[in-house]
This record gives sequence, structure tokens and C-alpha cells, in this order.
Amino acid sequence: MKKFMDWMSEKVAPLMEKLANNPWISGLQKAIIKTLPMVLVGSLVTIYNVIRKFATSIPDLSALSSYTFGLISLFMVFLIPYYILEEKKNNKMKYIAGCTGISLYMMLVNPVITEAGYVYQFSNFGAGGMFVAITAGLFTAIVFSCFKKMTFFKEDSVMPDFVKEWFDSMLPIALVVFIGWFVVIQCKFDLYTFIVNLFMPLVNIAQSWPGMVLLYLIPTVLYSMGISGWVFQPILNPVTLVAITANAEAAAHYVFTAETTTAFLSLGGRGATFGLVILLALSKSRRLKALGTASAVPTLLNINEPVVFGAVAWNPILMIPMWINAIVLPTITYLVMTFGLITIPSEVFSMWYCPVGLSAWLVTHDITGIVLFVINLVVSTAIWYPFFKMYEAQEVSKEQERKVENA
Repeated sequence: MKKFMDWMSEKVAPLMEKLANNPWISGLQKAIIKTLPMVLVGSLVTIYNVIRKFATSIPDLSALSSYTFGLISLFMVFLIPYYILEEKKNNKMKYIAGCTGISLYMMLVNPVITEAGYVYQFSNFGAGGMFVAITAGLFTAIVFSCFKKMTFFKEDSVMPDFVKEWFDSMLPIALVVFIGWFVVIQCKFDLYTFIVNLFMPLVNIAQSWPGMVLLYLIPTVLYSMGISGWVFQPILNPVTLVAITANAEAAAHYVFTAETTTAFLSLGGRGATFGLVILLALSKSRRLKALGTASAVPTLLNINEPVVFGAVAWNPILMIPMWINAIVLPTITYLVMTFGLITIPSEVFSMWYCPVGLSAWLVTHDITGIVLFVINLVVSTAIWYPFFKMYEAQEVSKEQERKVENA
């Protein structure tokens, strides 16, 4: 175990930190984080619709979700080149790069041209186009990055800076738009559908049992090493958003969504630490009891940084049960949903800070969701228990030794 932990700390952790700080990955992360408020508005509409089922006279606010979460790809294609260029210290072009990303995306969507003008399919701007938005955003960022040092003006030019920026950005804008025009319009190639189909195997793999387990386990392992799970969001977010959109449109019954993760896997936060906090709060160790008490309210809202960094991170005794939970809970949930024993989430609900247990009902609208939540909580607590008792024994022993020393 010591050799394994040394390898993790000396090889894996630095590599993941380096990956997380890469400007391209970091730019993608920032773009995803900035779009979350739009997704959360869609989640609020989901809660509102639950109330509307009982109060049918109140107005339908579904359009609010359509014009926030429903435009997620459009937001992403602007933010990706914007933040990548910002990370690469190319601030003078980041705004226009974002605008160029939108231009390219609007072309890739390939609207139908009628006598009335261009007709767009509204659904193409939503989560279904996430992979297209990421591809278009990255391509735009690459082109603009190549032109970072190119300028039409000498250093001693008296031309105002904003005028220089206008002319210097014209070439990368023209190149991005021209390539889009040539491929989509001139060659009549449906690049949007091609990219969606290209990434569909990734979505399908994620919806298999091994895929669901791995995509939940890997960020959990990183988190147990003190590395934020956000490093994995550029992969997870497109997969889960595409899945919940397909479920909402009744085009599929995908199990692995952000809604499933929040309600049934991350009980108290990634790694299902709610059971651990309960055990800590009842501990014989004064330190562990204090940690459990202090972590109770945040964990109830799925904020588990206090307990993870206070007890779990780089602690082999507690890292192992966190990893086991990340395998067992997805397995239970996958089997239960696959066999149709509970309702598969079909509405956007990304309010991860919703109290533990309540989200299980909100994403399923069914008592069976609460039953699965209880089962997973009992199982996860049982997994934590033997490892917690070993850790508790160590802490109690240390506290008794300190008492003797201070006597």
C-alpha cells in the first residue's frame, strides 16, 4: 500500500495538477463553470414545474429553460475561445475570438435557406450540440493562437491600439469563417451531424455499466488526492448534458446524467461522504467528533470539502472506502434503473447543493427514488464503517497518549 500511495503522490498527482493547469483544459473548465448559472435556471424551472402539477393555474415557465439551458451550446462556443485565449495571455483577441466562435457555430448548424431567410432548428443550440460547440470553440482558439504574435504594424506605429486590434484580428476571423464556409456551404458537408455522430460512441460508452463506473470513479480518485473533480468536467459535462437532453426528448433512457449523480451517487458530495460524516459526528474521538459536527450542514448540502480535506485526502484508510463507494453505488444505481425499477431522470436538475434526499424525489417524482437513496446511503455507510473504526482507533489512541503526556 505504501508503494502505491507513494506512486500516486509522486507520479499521478503532479501529472493531474499539470493537466489541470494546462491553458486548454483550464479554459474549457472555466467555460463550463461560467455556463452553470444558465443550467441552474433550467433546474429552477424543473422545481417550478413540480409545483405547477399541483397548481395548474400558474403560468408555464418552460420558455425560461429554453432560453437559458436551451442555448448552452451557443454560450459555450463563445466562452471556450474567450477563456483559452485569456489563459494563453492573448487578451487583445479574446472577445473577438468568442464572437468568431459564434459565427462558426451558426454556420455549422447549417440552417435551411428559404425565401423568408435562414431557418434554424432551435434544439441545435442546446445540449445536443455541446460536442459541436466544443469542437468549434477549440478550432477557433487554435486559429487565433496561431496569430497571436502576428501584426500589420510596427512597434513604433502611432496608430491607436484599438485600431491595431481591429486589423490584426481580421485575418484569423476571415480564416475561421472561410474554412466553415468552404466545408459546410461550398462542399455541402453536414459537419454538425458528423461531429455529433463522431462523439456518440463516447456517450454510449458512458451509458454502459463500465463507462458509468469509470467516469464516476476516476474523478473520485483524483478528489481523494486533493485534486478538484472539475479537471474532468470537460468530458463529463457534455456527456451528461447530452444524456439528459435525450431523456427529456424521450429519444433515449440514459442512466448516467448529472441528475443521477447528484441524487444517488454523490450523497453528501463526491464519494458519498454523508455516511462518513454521520459516523464522525458519533465518534469517540474528540477531534473526529468535532470534524463531523462542523461538516454536518455543508455535507447535507453536498459540500464535502471540510470532511475530505479534514480526514480523507491522502489518508489511505479513508481513501479506499471512498473508491469502493464510487464503484458500488454506480453499480447499484445502474442495475436498478436499467431494470426499470425506478424512473430515469428526464428533466434538467443540476442543483447539486439541494439537500441530500430531496433531490432523489425531485429528479424522479417518485417514492422509488427515495427508496434508492436510502438503500445507497445504508450501503455507503456500511462501506465506510470498518475503515472508519480503524481510523477512529488510531485517533483515540493518539488522544490518550497526549493526555498522558500532558498529565
